[in-house]
Amino acid sequence: MLPAKQNGFSLLELIIVVVLLGVLASGAGLLITQPITAYNDQLRRQQLVDQAEMALRQIARDVRRALPNSIRLGGTTTALEMVNTVDGARYRDEAGGLFTTSNDILDFSVADTDFNLLGQFSRLTSLAANHRLVIYNTAPTDIYNDVTADNNPGIVTPSTASLALTLNGGEHHINITPAFQFSQQSPGQRAFVIDGPISYICDTAAGTLTRYDNYAYQDPQITSNVLMAALPNVQSGLVASQVSACRIRYNAGSAQRGGIITIEISLTDTGETISLLHQVHVENVP
Repeated sequence: MLPAKQNGFSLLELIIVVVLLGVLASGAGLLITQPITAYNDQLRRQQLVDQAEMALRQIARDVRRALPNSIRLGGTTTALEMVNTVDGARYRDEAGGLFTTSNDILDFSVADTDFNLLGQFSRLTSLAANHRLVIYNTAPTDIYNDVTADNNPGIVTPSTASLALTLNGGEHHINITPAFQFSQQSPGQRAFVIDGPISYICDTAAGTLTRYDNYAYQDPQITSNVLMAALPNVQSGLVASQVSACRIRYNAGSAQRGGIITIEISLTDTGETISLLHQVHVENVP
């Protein structure tokens, strides 16, 4: 009796099928891998752009609050420093309405202790121990040099002066103890309250952009992360990482007293670099 005929695949057919399945799998893998790679590339670029934009916005926010004529650059355009303005108003320099006494008017001819503002500060309701009053500073040296050494040149109240803020007939009244003589009147009767400097230091070797505040005024300007971090009580925050290039330029402006600060920053990740440029108008009317 003959054995029953058996049907099946030959070894050659199995090999052909395996090869075809491998080709199909490779093609399907490419179809899946390429969109995933493109998505990861796009996500990486977006994260770099978001980080750079947030850093530039934070710098711009501080620059807009900076004391006029207090911006200075150092470290071959990789360090930026400014003095933070807490509030500002216009001082009373002549009698008017209910305000006719010497205590209501700021006298520039002698050391004065009391005067009113034309109205009130927009944010301040009291003055702290680290607050100083500035009238008519025209250059960074008016602040950093004189405040650091307490030279008392008649532009910014010294650290030994005590400032008090009260209300007088609907206007804010400032008391300075001991008496202080401001040397020059501001054409716009502007007075600013400051609380300290702010620095941004870009370190491309470490790939970081760092913000510093709550430190004492320094002269000359500190442009090193190591030296800045060593200052007493200084506070720091990482603004951006993966920084591969950084350049800050400052044009103080013309007779109109308006300046422009230009910030260029590049961030790099996995061999890909994005670069952003931002310009901020600087109000330098003292």
